[in-house]
Amino acid sequence: MTLESALVLVALGLVAFGLRAGGTVLGGLMPTTGKGGQFLRELPGTIMISMIAPIVAFGGPAEWLATAICGAVAWFTRNLLATMATGLVAIWFLRQTLGS
Repeated sequence: MTLESALVLVALGLVAFGLRAGGTVLGGLMPTTGKGGQFLRELPGTIMISMIAPIVAFGGPAEWLATAICGAVAWFTRNLLATMATGLVAIWFLRQTLGS
């Protein structure tokens, strides 16, 4: 290994550590109560919806049915992992059987 390669690796390690440490520090400064805290608690759900909405809007019966199945699983279990796993299995199965 050359000196340049070693310096690059050390620099990358320092940058990666700095990003993680900075994220931890900034995360500690974020509000946990009030409107700001409520916004941050709801943000992951809105990001998921923004990724799923175009698939459902431009999809066909397989996507619509898989979305309904995921909604039911989410409603009854309140478990994100179970909902995501069900969604993956449902869309695979429905695309295989309905052919969309």
